[in-house]
Amino acid sequence: MSKNMLARPMRRFLRLRSVQTIAIASAAFFSVAFCANATINASLQMQLGNPSGATANANDRNHYLIQRTVQALDFSDVLGEPRWASWDLTSGDIGSSSRSSSFYVDSTLPSGFYRVKTADYTNSGYDRGHMTPSLDRTDTDANNKLVFYMSNILPQSPDNNQGPWQSLEAYCQSLAKAGNELLIISGGSGYNGSYIPSGKAAIPGYVWKIVVVVPSGSGSALSRVNAASRVIAVKMPNVQGIRSVAWQNYITSVNQIQSDTAYNFFSALPASVATVLRAKVDGAPAPSISSLSPASGAVGASVAINGANLTGASSVTFNGKAASFTVNSASKITATVPAGATSGKIVVIAPGGQATSSGNFTVSTASGGGTTTAKLIISQVYGGGGNSGATYKNDFIEIYNAGTASVSLSGYAVQYAASAGTSWQVTPLSGTLAAGKFYLIQQAAGSAGTKALPAPQVAGTINMAAGAGKVALTKTQTALTGANPVSNANVVDFVGYGSANAYEGAGAAPTISATKSAMRANSGKTDTNNNKADFTAVNPNPRNQ
Repeated sequence: MSKNMLARPMRRFLRLRSVQTIAIASAAFFSVAFCANATINASLQMQLGNPSGATANANDRNHYLIQRTVQALDFSDVLGEPRWASWDLTSGDIGSSSRSSSFYVDSTLPSGFYRVKTADYTNSGYDRGHMTPSLDRTDTDANNKLVFYMSNILPQSPDNNQGPWQSLEAYCQSLAKAGNELLIISGGSGYNGSYIPSGKAAIPGYVWKIVVVVPSGSGSALSRVNAASRVIAVKMPNVQGIRSVAWQNYITSVNQIQSDTAYNFFSALPASVATVLRAKVDGAPAPSISSLSPASGAVGASVAINGANLTGASSVTFNGKAASFTVNSASKITATVPAGATSGKIVVIAPGGQATSSGNFTVSTASGGGTTTAKLIISQVYGGGGNSGATYKNDFIEIYNAGTASVSLSGYAVQYAASAGTSWQVTPLSGTLAAGKFYLIQQAAGSAGTKALPAPQVAGTINMAAGAGKVALTKTQTALTGANPVSNANVVDFVGYGSANAYEGAGAAPTISATKSAMRANSGKTDTNNNKADFTAVNPNPRNQ
């Protein structure tokens, strides 16, 4: 963001202007800006996803989505400012157009919203802090004026705005000028109920920014993002006294910002890529795995993962299955072979990126003398129960023991969330599931449907979506959190179907319906940790034995 304190002559000029004069200037701007032939496109400005699920619904005063040629915004009428701004930056967006001489009331906001005025900030002690910076939109005068809408502004301390925040903006612009394409999201966090003196805009405790640096190439910037992409995430205190502090002092991870805001960043990326990028801390050394000790073992066995730069690791997986682990040092992690693991690579995600073992870890089905193991998987999912035209009256989830031993389901549960949701509903399980047997969990009923389910082992009340959703089998009965808990150590198996934003492997299971369930290949028994490959839409066939 460019400096938001106006030059002294301009400040004096604006103080003399009345609110009425500003309104006239705003109206004049509308007649100019919207006639301009913008050189950038609204479709580019939210490529990484919609982190808060904002919509263009005028009744939603907390998360109102604005999409313009120059940016996308989640505007909060409650806060009087954007919760986040998202935009694409290339060298072509940085031109020679002049900085707008005024800020503008955003009269495009719904009629019931308060439209913040520049005068609301006068003598507040806070800068009018751009989220999408002025210098990022200097290709045309019209595009520059669009980021001077007050809907793009939040209160920033002068030392923050004109110090490290401005330095980070300049650094991003230098990356763009060097030939990179930047996907950027910024906003505020740490709100505690404080507002500027006018009471029209909330004061964030921190301002944050996430930058994904994409080298030039063919295709969209999003298509060129991968697990090796550079991510710069910063979280700066919105206070005085930091003007001379380097922006690099505030580097953090997207995971930290996600925890602060409860937003779901990088939802447009494959889950496997998003998990790596959220964990990255810019400048951290890349992790590596040099050896595994032992290189084979049964479920529950302890494995030493030896390597370098493992401090701060956030995930360990055995061929895609999340494991519990302890970081012993920068050169060693001790992990436990998780239930449901299969032979394959061990992958560690740390602040410096992702490390993959050179050799496979072999998961044995016996340990120490013929001890057998269990392997629980979600074999079938049906969310169309009771809908118009439905085959069955109830939704259901079916699990299968693909191992060689019976398992007590005490402490286990199935959990469900909407396709882009973060709130998980839980149905506890009970009893014992023998090897090679199915276990049926009945869920909510609807008013239609032609058949009753076979007698279920457990009955829950979750109302699942027919076409798209997320189902987890967990070894805990505590509700999961977040939109994508695939790597949670308590998740035994996971299925995202339809347009779900989380899933195992390369993609989600297919969209299903009132007459179709999602079932694994081989009658529900094949699990390669890839929902897209393992599941097909079939006529529902609930089984309880």
